Amino acid sequence: MEHVKPEWKHHRVIHSKYPPLDCFESDDALLLGELESATSDRVAHWPRYVEDKDYRYGPGWGAVMASFCYPSEGRFNTLRRGAYYAGDSLKTAFREWAYHTAGVWQGFGVTNDCSAIVRCYTGHTAEPLVDLRNQTQYMHNTNYAPGQQTAAALLNAGEYGILYSSVRNPGAEAIALLRPPATTPVMQAGHYVVRWDGHAFTHFARIEEYHPL
Repeated sequence: MEHVKPEWKHHRVIHSKYPPLDCFESDDALLLGELESATSDRVAHWPRYVEDKDYRYGPGWGAVMASFCYPSEGRFNTLRRGAYYAGDSLKTAFREWAYHTAGVWQGFGVTNDCSAIVRCYTGHTAEPLVDLRNQTQYMHNTNYAPGQQTAAALLNAGEYGILYSSVRNPGAEAIALLRPPATTPVMQAGHYVVRWDGHAFTHFARIEEYHPL
């Protein structure tokens, strides 16, 4: 089993409907999150999904921790276990995001009158990752079972994450981080508008500045 520590800056795109600061960004916010979690199942989930030694909080950790505490099924994770996915470039991150989000928008019948507002987070890989690039069993378009099973075994063995070939942006690379310490704290790198044509996301552009009304 070979390990590689990617040297490139990693990029992750998420909807801007999620707050840029949350209960993992500061002591005060964490306390409020713990208080709310006493009556709400949506806040401060981290003890269920992250071991104590891997817990991180402070500036730059909110987006990372959220990916573990509010998991959605992916190529190398299940609903019971989160992961932080990112691409080797902004384009890779957008193509990965666009594929998964398009299915949701199609399901809701969103027309071409709409567009998406997203933001990008960037960071660097902090630990060596298991190299699964160019292994076809992990590159199926929709069957994630092989990757999920392998990732579960790797996590049990203490591995930090996986480096793999991007399926949505052929020739590019992506990472699935299985533990928060596998990355540095991330930084918000920009807001973007993404054009939707009623069937797919087709173009994106950076939102450079806002003007008062």
